[in-house]
Amino acid sequence: MTPSIFRPPYPEFHDEAHDFPLKSVSLEALVQKKAAGRRKRYAGVQVWETPKKMTSARSKEPVTITWIVDPTQDERYEPDGPQIATTEEICREEADRLGLKFVVIRGAAHETRNIYINGRTVTVWDASTGRYENMQREADSHFTIYMGRAKNELLLQGHIYVVWDSLKFGGLDKMTDPLTQRKHVSVQDGERPVAHEYWSLTKDPLPAKSC
Repeated sequence: MTPSIFRPPYPEFHDEAHDFPLKSVSLEALVQKKAAGRRKRYAGVQVWETPKKMTSARSKEPVTITWIVDPTQDERYEPDGPQIATTEEICREEADRLGLKFVVIRGAAHETRNIYINGRTVTVWDASTGRYENMQREADSHFTIYMGRAKNELLLQGHIYVVWDSLKFGGLDKMTDPLTQRKHVSVQDGERPVAHEYWSLTKDPLPAKSC
C-alpha cells in the first residue's frame, strides 16, 4: 500500500468551508499522548523560553506564542537572532487571520514530514536514541503548530509553509505563491500546493461554515 505523506486520521480544516471544531484539546493532553506514542515517560509540558524578545517590521497581534521545542538546535536559528521573532510573528499573523489567540510551536522551520499508512504514523526503532522515531520524508520548509483560543482550548494542528530569504528580516518569510514555491507536493497522496494546512485535533466531523 502506498504511504500517505501527511494524512493524519483527522478531518482536514478549511476556514472558508468549516467552522472551528466543536471539541478542543489541552496542550498537556496532547504532549502526554505524544509521549505515550513514542514509549517515553511523560515528564509534563516542557516549555522553551524565548531568550530575547526582538521586533521586526511586522505588526504585533494579540496572540500568545508558546514553544515546546528548542529552535536553536537548528543552526539557522541563532540564540539571540531575529529568526525566533520572525517565526513567532508569522504564526501570530496566521492565528489572527483565523481569529485564534494561542499558538504552540511544535517545530520551527524544518524540511521533513511524517509518513502515514491508513492514518497511522509509521515509526522505526532508532538504536542511537533508544526509542521509536517517526519515519519521515523530505518536505518544503514549514512550521508545525497547534492553534486555539487558549492553552487548554486548542482546536487545530497543522503546518505554515515558509521560505528562507536572506533579504527578509530573520531570513524567513511566509510562503505567498505556493504554486511555484512548493517543490515537494505528492499529488498521488492527495496533497495540494498550499501555503498552510490544518486538521482538527479530534476525529469528530467538522461543522460546516455558518452563514
